[in-house]
Amino acid sequence: MTGNLPDSEGSRLHATTLREAVLGWLTPLAVDLVISGEGHGEIGLMIVPDREVFVQNGMSLDEAGGVMICTRALAALRERLTDWNAAERRASHRIGAALFLAEPPQLGKGEVSAKGDLNGHKIMARRADILDTLNEGRAGVVRL
Repeated sequence: MTGNLPDSEGSRLHATTLREAVLGWLTPLAVDLVISGEGHGEIGLMIVPDREVFVQNGMSLDEAGGVMICTRALAALRERLTDWNAAERRASHRIGAALFLAEPPQLGKGEVSAKGDLNGHKIMARRADILDTLNEGRAGVVRL
Protein backbone atom coordinates (compact mmCIF):
# COMPACT_ATOMS: atom_id res chain seq x y z
CA MET A 1 0.00 0.00 0.00
CA THR A 2 1.29 3.42 -0.80
CA GLY A 3 0.59 6.47 1.32
CA ASN A 4 -1.42 6.67 4.50
CA LEU A 5 -4.89 5.37 5.16
CA PRO A 6 -7.00 8.55 5.25
CA ASP A 7 -9.57 9.04 7.97
CA SER A 8 -12.65 9.51 5.80
CA GLU A 9 -15.97 7.80 5.17
CA GLY A 10 -14.56 6.22 2.01
CA SER A 11 -11.63 4.84 3.97
CA ARG A 12 -13.95 3.33 6.61
CA LEU A 13 -15.99 1.62 3.89
CA HIS A 14 -12.79 0.38 2.26
CA ALA A 15 -11.51 -0.94 5.61
CA THR A 16 -14.82 -2.69 6.35
CA THR A 17 -14.86 -4.43 2.97
CA LEU A 18 -11.20 -5.36 3.30
CA ARG A 19 -11.70 -6.62 6.86
CA GLU A 20 -14.53 -8.93 5.82
CA ALA A 21 -12.58 -10.31 2.85
CA VAL A 22 -9.36 -10.91 4.81
CA LEU A 23 -11.26 -12.44 7.72
CA GLY A 24 -12.86 -14.91 5.33
CA TRP A 25 -9.43 -15.70 3.89
CA LEU A 26 -8.02 -16.39 7.36
CA THR A 27 -10.82 -18.70 8.51
CA PRO A 28 -10.51 -20.87 10.60
CA LEU A 29 -7.42 -19.30 12.21
CA ALA A 30 -9.11 -15.98 12.98
CA VAL A 31 -12.40 -15.03 14.60
CA ASP A 32 -11.92 -11.29 14.05
CA LEU A 33 -9.29 -8.70 13.22
CA VAL A 34 -8.40 -5.04 13.40
CA ILE A 35 -6.85 -3.25 10.44
CA SER A 36 -4.14 -0.71 11.15
CA GLY A 37 -2.20 1.47 8.79
CA GLU A 38 -3.13 5.06 9.37
CA GLY A 39 0.09 7.04 9.38
CA HIS A 40 2.07 4.14 7.93
CA GLY A 41 2.77 3.02 4.41
CA GLU A 42 1.26 -0.46 4.75
CA ILE A 43 -1.71 -2.35 6.09
CA GLY A 44 -1.24 -4.20 9.36
CA LEU A 45 -3.50 -6.77 10.99
CA MET A 46 -4.07 -7.41 14.67
CA ILE A 47 -5.82 -10.78 14.55
CA VAL A 48 -8.03 -12.34 17.20
CA PRO A 49 -7.19 -16.04 16.88
CA ASP A 50 -9.62 -18.91 17.23
CA ARG A 51 -7.96 -20.44 20.26
CA GLU A 52 -9.97 -23.67 19.95
CA VAL A 53 -8.70 -24.18 16.40
CA PHE A 54 -5.14 -23.59 17.60
CA VAL A 55 -5.49 -26.24 20.33
CA GLN A 56 -7.29 -28.73 18.04
CA ASN A 57 -4.47 -28.41 15.50
CA GLY A 58 -1.63 -28.77 18.00
CA MET A 59 -0.66 -25.09 17.91
CA SER A 60 0.60 -23.63 21.16
CA LEU A 61 -0.98 -20.67 22.92
CA ASP A 62 2.44 -19.36 23.96
CA GLU A 63 2.75 -15.60 24.00
CA ALA A 64 5.24 -12.85 24.58
CA GLY A 65 4.38 -9.21 25.10
CA GLY A 66 0.71 -9.73 24.32
CA VAL A 67 1.44 -11.47 20.99
CA MET A 68 1.05 -15.18 20.24
CA ILE A 69 4.35 -16.67 19.12
CA CYS A 70 3.46 -20.20 17.97
CA THR A 71 5.77 -21.03 15.05
CA ARG A 72 3.16 -23.29 13.36
CA ALA A 73 0.43 -20.65 13.60
CA LEU A 74 2.73 -17.94 12.26
CA ALA A 75 3.78 -20.19 9.36
CA ALA A 76 0.13 -20.85 8.51
CA LEU A 77 -0.58 -17.12 8.72
CA ARG A 78 2.38 -16.30 6.46
CA GLU A 79 1.21 -18.85 3.88
CA ARG A 80 -2.36 -17.50 3.81
CA LEU A 81 -1.30 -13.85 3.63
CA THR A 82 1.33 -14.55 0.96
CA ASP A 83 -1.43 -16.18 -1.11
CA TRP A 84 -3.73 -13.21 -0.37
CA ASN A 85 -1.13 -10.71 -1.53
CA ALA A 86 -0.38 -12.75 -4.68
CA ALA A 87 -4.08 -12.89 -5.56
CA GLU A 88 -4.82 -9.25 -4.73
CA ARG A 89 -4.34 -6.89 -7.66
CA ARG A 90 -4.95 -3.69 -5.73
CA ALA A 91 -1.88 -2.46 -3.87
CA SER A 92 -4.20 -0.79 -1.35
CA HIS A 93 -5.41 -4.25 -0.27
CA ARG A 94 -2.04 -5.93 0.19
CA ILE A 95 -1.06 -6.80 3.75
CA GLY A 96 2.37 -5.75 5.05
CA ALA A 97 2.40 -7.18 8.57
CA ALA A 98 0.20 -9.23 10.89
CA LEU A 99 0.15 -10.73 14.37
CA PHE A 100 -2.13 -12.78 16.60
CA LEU A 101 -3.33 -11.07 19.78
CA ALA A 102 -2.73 -13.18 22.89
CA GLU A 103 -5.58 -11.59 24.86
CA PRO A 104 -9.06 -11.47 23.33
CA PRO A 105 -10.68 -8.01 23.08
CA GLN A 106 -12.33 -6.99 26.34
CA LEU A 107 -15.92 -5.75 26.59
CA GLY A 108 -15.22 -4.11 29.96
CA LYS A 109 -12.31 -2.13 28.47
CA GLY A 110 -14.43 -0.75 25.62
CA GLU A 111 -12.74 -2.90 22.97
CA VAL A 112 -16.01 -4.65 22.11
CA SER A 113 -19.40 -3.00 21.69
CA ALA A 114 -22.60 -4.29 23.28
CA LYS A 115 -23.44 -5.69 19.82
CA GLY A 116 -20.18 -7.64 19.77
CA ASP A 117 -18.37 -5.47 17.22
CA LEU A 118 -14.71 -4.64 17.74
CA ASN A 119 -13.74 -1.05 18.43
CA GLY A 120 -10.50 -0.95 16.44
CA HIS A 121 -9.50 2.52 17.61
CA LYS A 122 -9.91 1.51 21.26
CA ILE A 123 -7.97 -1.74 20.74
CA MET A 124 -5.09 0.07 19.04
CA ALA A 125 -5.04 2.79 21.74
CA ARG A 126 -5.22 0.36 24.66
CA ARG A 127 -2.65 -1.93 23.08
CA ALA A 128 -0.31 0.72 21.71
CA ASP A 129 2.70 -1.39 22.70
CA ILE A 130 1.40 -4.28 20.58
CA LEU A 131 0.70 -1.90 17.71
CA ASP A 132 4.33 -0.77 17.99
CA THR A 133 5.38 -4.45 17.88
CA LEU A 134 3.37 -4.86 14.68
CA ASN A 135 4.75 -1.72 13.05
CA GLU A 136 8.33 -2.53 14.00
CA GLY A 137 8.13 -6.22 13.01
CA ARG A 138 9.25 -7.64 16.34
CA ALA A 139 8.85 -11.25 17.56
CA GLY A 140 5.48 -12.79 16.70
CA VAL A 141 4.93 -10.56 13.66
CA VAL A 142 4.63 -11.90 10.14
CA ARG A 143 6.19 -9.39 7.72
CA LEU A 144 5.31 -9.71 4.06
